Amino acid sequence: MTVVGHDVPMHTLPVIVDGGHRGSKNMRLDSDLLRRCAAGDTAGAIRVYWFDPPCLSLGRMQPDSDVDREACARDGIDVVRRPSGGRAVLHDNEVTYAMVCRVDDPWFGGDVMTSCARIHRAVAAGLARLGVVTTPHALTAVGRRAARASSSVADCFARASAHELLDPAGNKLVGSAQARRAGALLQHGSVLLSAPGAKAYLRQRAERGLGAEDPRSTPGLRALAGRALDREEVALALAAGFTESMSSKPLDTTA
Repeated sequence: MTVVGHDVPMHTLPVIVDGGHRGSKNMRLDSDLLRRCAAGDTAGAIRVYWFDPPCLSLGRMQPDSDVDREACARDGIDVVRRPSGGRAVLHDNEVTYAMVCRVDDPWFGGDVMTSCARIHRAVAAGLARLGVVTTPHALTAVGRRAARASSSVADCFARASAHELLDPAGNKLVGSAQARRAGALLQHGSVLLSAPGAKAYLRQRAERGLGAEDPRSTPGLRALAGRALDREEVALALAAGFTESMSSKPLDTTA
């Protein structure tokens, strides 16, 4: 475990690069951090980590019927449920962050859309350190319709929601989901190192009478950067992006 950001004020959130753990442990650590923040025992923290072995995580309210359990068992894929919302993510060739803070945090707080936008700015700053430029999905009428439509799709990376980060071709590169409890928030984000693979472990949309998913997918961070990035390098870049955000003047959370 590496704690990043000793050059920022002491009242800022700690940024921890936590390496690889089983899905159950990662979710337990994040849930406990949210619980302690909601209880007022901590102002929060930012964990950046990955999953070992690979794991399929489901959103808090996502039906178990979305998962092809036989395929997961065949390939040694763990299955866990996140305390945050959203749809399924295959945590294999990717890096995850968990942001926990108070909803009035001066850097990352605000209402759901405001906090998402602020957190994604920090993630974008981290990815820029790797030479990858991202843009947030626009909060337009089209964006809002896409966000509503994504609730019927099992795969997190099938469609982008408002403020999620897109690669230069307009494909979703970073998936995210948030949960709130007693004045605290938890946002999970998944940064793809290669093309998403969750569909191999999800039931076909036609079996459940749902609409088609967007067939496009990002090639992933490695292809975009043009080099073989490892997970630790990506995790450290993301940690630096969060630290950089907290080294600037705090934002007005009423915005």
